[in-house]
Amino acid sequence: MEHGASGGRNAAGGIDPETLTGWTLVRTGRAMGDRFLRLFADHGVTKHQFGVLVRLSREPGVSQAALAREILVTPQSVGPILREMERVGLLRRIEPGTPGRAVAVEITPAGRRTLAVVGPAVAELNRPESLGLTADEARDLGRLLHRVHDHLSG
Repeated sequence: MEHGASGGRNAAGGIDPETLTGWTLVRTGRAMGDRFLRLFADHGVTKHQFGVLVRLSREPGVSQAALAREILVTPQSVGPILREMERVGLLRRIEPGTPGRAVAVEITPAGRRTLAVVGPAVAELNRPESLGLTADEARDLGRLLHRVHDHLSG
């Protein structure tokens, strides 16, 4: 039987987890997430720090609210993440914070070096072969996952 084809029920009417597409997506997300966490730990960064570095490299001066959306945390959680990144030298303040105004930050040379090492490792983890897929399968899967994400988020 093709995975996901029966809507989750087997011939006897019981739940067959192998046919639950959403459940397979959860399990796959967990397995991929574990790989990312190991990769980030090997490079001394967190998933949130990596996300901040990527976004700031593409869009210097981006708002803390946009950073929060990018790294999937609440806006209140961004401040402590940025302070820790500043403490370890991955970024620096470029404007002092004032009450009611976000602190503007930029990537330091150390942050850029970190991104230059971690970025290719992330790309390697995302290669179709690393996922057990062909290039066409990876493209199709990516398109379908974006469609599911947009549907569930909309």
